[in-house]
Amino acid sequence: MRNLDHWIEAGVIVRAHGVRGEMIADVLQDLVDVFAQGLVVRLTDREGTESRHEVRRARRHQDRLILELSGVDTCERADDLRACTVWLSRDSIARPEGKRWFVQDLLGVEVFTEEGELLGRLTEVMHMPANDVYVVRGRSGEILLPAIDEVIREVDLQAGRMLVRLIEGLR
Repeated sequence: MRNLDHWIEAGVIVRAHGVRGEMIADVLQDLVDVFAQGLVVRLTDREGTESRHEVRRARRHQDRLILELSGVDTCERADDLRACTVWLSRDSIARPEGKRWFVQDLLGVEVFTEEGELLGRLTEVMHMPANDVYVVRGRSGEILLPAIDEVIREVDLQAGRMLVRLIEGLR
C-alpha cells in the first residue's frame, strides 16, 4: 500500500502582479475553482523552504490566476515567491472523477503490460496539448506512453500498479 501525500501540487507562482502583493499563478485548470477566500495554501521554493498562507482573494486572468495571499502585502514580497510551487490540502479538493489522477499519485507506480511484463516505474508526466504522456523507466530503457484509454487500461493507486496495453510503435 502506498502512502499518498496529504498535499497536492496545484501550480506555480509566475510573478508579482501590481504593487500590493498580488501574484500571477499557473494553476492546474481542474483546480482553479478551488481557490477561494479562506483556503490555506502551502508554498515551497526550490530549496524546500515552506510557508503557509490564507487566500484573501483569487480571480481568473486569461489562463492564469491572480492570487492575493495573507502575509504578502508588497510587490517585493510577492516577487520573492516567484517560482514557488503552490500546494493544496487533499481535503480541500474533490477527488478526480473517472480515469483521472493527481500527478504525484502516479509517480512511482509500477507499470505492467497486460501480459504481466514489468516495464518499470512511472517517473514523469509530460503535459502535452492532446493528452498527457507518461514516462516509464525500467531495465530496458525509457518508454513514453500516451495517457489515453487505449493504452492505460487500469490504475490501482493503493497497490501502486498500472496496467497498460502496448499499441504498435510504443516500444
